[in-house]
Amino acid sequence: MSATILVVDDSKLVTDIVKMRLEMHGYEVEVAHSGEDGLRRVQDVLPDLVVLDVQMPGIDGYEVCRRLRSQPALEDLPIIMLTSMDDRHAGFEAGVDDYLNKDLDLLDLPNRVRVLLGV
Repeated sequence: MSATILVVDDSKLVTDIVKMRLEMHGYEVEVAHSGEDGLRRVQDVLPDLVVLDVQMPGIDGYEVCRRLRSQPALEDLPIIMLTSMDDRHAGFEAGVDDYLNKDLDLLDLPNRVRVLLGV
């Protein structure tokens, strides 16, 4: 059975690349293009893992992460922050499980997903 990954990023180019990369490894991928949409999609999709950008219009990735962590049913949902920003401290304080740089670590994303899902 394939795991479902929700990718939340306001850049269509980034979501297309991440989706293609994860689907090549057998994951089912859903996409949201804003923090608000990501919070709604988590409830609809019930993903096994979330890949989350920081800088988005409206609710940023840190706030999305904090809101997910505040819900008992979602507090253990694995979250990978994939961003061009380099503020790992803020990401981990918000509750992310892993932090990847879009420019440097994108190729490593499927491996990090596999590790966090324990497969």
